[in-house]
Amino acid sequence: MANHVEVVACDAAAAHIVRNLYPLYLHDLSEFSGEVPNRHGVLEPDSDVRTLAAQGELPYQTIWWRKPGVLFPFLVLADAAPAGFALVATGPHAPAGVGVCVQEFFIVRAHRGSGVAERAAADVLGRFGGRWEVSVLPRNERAKRFWRRTIARHTGGRFEEIAGDAAAGALHAFQFESVRP
Repeated sequence: MANHVEVVACDAAAAHIVRNLYPLYLHDLSEFSGEVPNRHGVLEPDSDVRTLAAQGELPYQTIWWRKPGVLFPFLVLADAAPAGFALVATGPHAPAGVGVCVQEFFIVRAHRGSGVAERAAADVLGRFGGRWEVSVLPRNERAKRFWRRTIARHTGGRFEEIAGDAAAGALHAFQFESVRP
């Protein structure tokens, strides 16, 4: 178990760390999404992406460092080493009726079950006040249990679970109010 967990704002100079971790995140999600690597062996629906380096140049990844004050990329560090990331969005990149959302949250497998994810998520949720949404893939039961437990601790059990559709497909979402300390 990591002795020290820290969530830090990820500036453009450290963006490569999130880009390096991102293929691991996509690989984990493929268990639930059914995504398979493209013809070049990269987990991307775009068949033109030939390498992981090219994947890091895709607009949906680089936008996180182009909209400060709206999009918030965070690195999760465990004992000062990269352990994951959290990508948090506010309007207009959050769903309608929601002020803040966790777009992506990832912790490397070596730290799962150790408390790193819980401490990192609590830190992130404490940074912004307002109406939140955290969504997960419907088949990802472990993520549902994690967020249900983590959000319940953060809100004193006051949250809603919503199953439905989003622009990217089906989702299971948690919505709640958070008061910034």
